[in-house]
Amino acid sequence: MTTSIACRELLELLSGYLDGALPTDTTVAIESHLAGSDGCASVLEEFRRAIALTGRLREEQVPPAQRDLLLHTFRDWVAG
Repeated sequence: MTTSIACRELLELLSGYLDGALPTDTTVAIESHLAGSDGCASVLEEFRRAIALTGRLREEQVPPAQRDLLLHTFRDWVAG
């Protein structure tokens, strides 16, 4: 991997980054990018807030229509 990373690539790697599952050179490239991209740093913080909030929810607390929308959205995101 090169030492620089594009915004789109960062977004594709964000989940692995948050899980600590990426190789060291990729993590370093992401952190370097985040230091220079306020937009990407904001997206990262939004992901962290969403994870913190959803971690408190139980499945039965999510309205069925919202659950279906989330499942549909993530299926499309993963497949796309």
